[in-house]
Amino acid sequence: MDIKPTTPAPKPKATPVKERKPDAVIDETKPETIPTKKRRWYKRIGWWWIVIVLLIITAAGGGAWWYLSKSKIVAVTVHKPVVPPKPVTVADPLTGLPVSPDQAAQPVVAVMIENLDPDARPQSGLGAAGVVYEALSEGGITRFMAIMQEPLPPSIGPVRSLRPAYLDWALEYGIPLAHAGGSQPALANVITTHVQDINALLYDGSYFYRTTDRYAPHNLYTNASLLPQLMSKLGYSKAPSFTPRPRKADQPPKGVVPHPTIDINFSYSQYAVEYRYDAATNSYARWMAGVPHIDRNTNKQIMVKNVVVQYIPTSYSTQPDGKPETDIADVGSGKAIVFTDGNATVGTWSKTSQYAQTQLTDANGQTIKLNAGNTWFEVIPTVNTVTY
Repeated sequence: MDIKPTTPAPKPKATPVKERKPDAVIDETKPETIPTKKRRWYKRIGWWWIVIVLLIITAAGGGAWWYLSKSKIVAVTVHKPVVPPKPVTVADPLTGLPVSPDQAAQPVVAVMIENLDPDARPQSGLGAAGVVYEALSEGGITRFMAIMQEPLPPSIGPVRSLRPAYLDWALEYGIPLAHAGGSQPALANVITTHVQDINALLYDGSYFYRTTDRYAPHNLYTNASLLPQLMSKLGYSKAPSFTPRPRKADQPPKGVVPHPTIDINFSYSQYAVEYRYDAATNSYARWMAGVPHIDRNTNKQIMVKNVVVQYIPTSYSTQPDGKPETDIADVGSGKAIVFTDGNATVGTWSKTSQYAQTQLTDANGQTIKLNAGNTWFEVIPTVNTVTY
């Protein structure tokens, strides 16, 4: 039996090993990984999440910035409002009341106003005057000089004649003086003193007019339009230049009013003046001949903030034309009583010349200050009486 040699089984082929570059660095601490499909899917999903998160953060940041910026604007608007400037005011030279600078610079004028009972009553414009002087003219009859500032009241009058003392008081202010003629001494002083004169008789029928409800000479009037036109025409429309009187704050009484009434004796009962203190306004209601003194323009009782009584030597004589004359020695000094706040301050008045301002001082020689508001000067003979 023949035995054939056995053929050796073929050797398995060796798997070729990929050659590595000689300069490659192999980290033998980490096993070499082969990315799989599953891992690549998660990798793609991970990038989308990063993008989404970044978008969310960006949107949130932008929203926060917008909110904070809007909140800042709202905070400025709410907590720092724009405050309009306060209106500028100054003390009015005639009354001391706070007014605009334009109003304080408005022209001031004096007007002689009649007080004959009953032909001239009630008067028009006295309630609107910043300062009023009341004194005797003739025969125990009083007359007013009303000093007022534009804008003037709608009606002013009855306009009557001038007397020397009133001229001297007007000169204190350096203002125009309107009157209907005057006594011979007064008209002579108009020329020598160079006062800004407005004689209504020269303009009767133009800037002054006659009413039909009263008979002459008690019916001569002017108004808020005509008198300023005439002042402008004459060159008298100038800002006031006089020195304002010293003022103080109101000091109404606490409790009982020391002097609630003031009674002034001029002459007859028709010219008896009374002031009654009004606590609501810290001023005085004016009465005349036992009844409330009414301003015809408003039909309201005249209220006065300051009442100044001056005792002045007074004499009676005759003018060159034979008419009576009342001489009031307003240049000099004498007793004065100043009523404010329901109180009475006894002192002294003094006036050194026709042009000088009348000064008011107390017992210690200190200037008496007035309240802001209107002032009435009541000039009585030294022999007359005032009770309060």
